[in-house]
Amino acid sequence: MPLCDLDKRAPLGKKVMGLDVVVWWDRNENEWKVFDDRCPHRLAPLSEGRIDQQGRLQCVYHGWCFGGSGDCKLIPQAPLDGPPVHSFPIACVLVYPSTVQNGIVWFWPNADPQYKDILTKKKPPYIPELDDPSFSFHMFNRDIPYGYVVTDFIFY
Repeated sequence: MPLCDLDKRAPLGKKVMGLDVVVWWDRNENEWKVFDDRCPHRLAPLSEGRIDQQGRLQCVYHGWCFGGSGDCKLIPQAPLDGPPVHSFPIACVLVYPSTVQNGIVWFWPNADPQYKDILTKKKPPYIPELDDPSFSFHMFNRDIPYGYVVTDFIFY
């Protein structure tokens, strides 16, 4: 997703390679995050939520709040003197490894913990001209209803 299409004040949902993801700005870690676009509670789209006053991603449905590592920080309905149910692993959101390069948020499309550090080994394609201030270009994206398995392209 190009950075110019993102708003640090609101999460944005996208379907990428069949995955429903939400891209949001984590002001506590000063970086863009890419999460699975489902709250673990009732599977409501997190992209329809908001960024709360503490900079957490908050679900629109019941107000569960998530930190940048996918951990649940708050369940408003949980009793304050009860067990810390927000810390249970089942209350976490899947986090995709992500990075910003050339003004684009890139993510690895697998949230399995074995890929947590994949971006230290595999980097997105780098285009040095895009970081050159003397190079002029327009950034845009287009949603095309084709799967990523379509491989027969004809270029003219």
